[in-house]
Amino acid sequence: MVFLTPLNLIRSRGPDKAWRKRMYLRMSWSYYGRKRHCFSIAVRSVRKAMMYSTKAKYEKKKAFQKMWRLRIGAACSEHNLDYYTFMRTLAESNIALNRKVLADLAIYEPRTFQSLTIFVKQRAEEMGLSDALKQPPKHVMTRAMLKLPTIST
Repeated sequence: MVFLTPLNLIRSRGPDKAWRKRMYLRMSWSYYGRKRHCFSIAVRSVRKAMMYSTKAKYEKKKAFQKMWRLRIGAACSEHNLDYYTFMRTLAESNIALNRKVLADLAIYEPRTFQSLTIFVKQRAEEMGLSDALKQPPKHVMTRAMLKLPTIST
């Protein structure tokens, strides 16, 4: 918008309404019916959709954090270790691995995760947390009980 006098600059109330309308209608291009073409309905739909997307963003983060905790907890219980002891011992040993990395290690690198659990068990005994180490469950076969075949090249 070009203003030829300062009086018009003072009177202006932001960008043209056409730009605002176009923005909302552009955001509602995938809707069906009047939500797509009628501006007053499109505004409500787009604002509601933005509210839902913001809420879903936080819900997604919570879901991933819960999934990582479950995966790490399951991998720890395979190696007869408590989740909280595992995480606390890692933190006190200055091993800065976040839950996402630990969950990926537990799934895709089980031997690396096993070495971490061995380290944590030794460190927990040094710190006097030996009572937190769990006994292996009876009648349950874990990956640690299986002898994995070695690949010779």
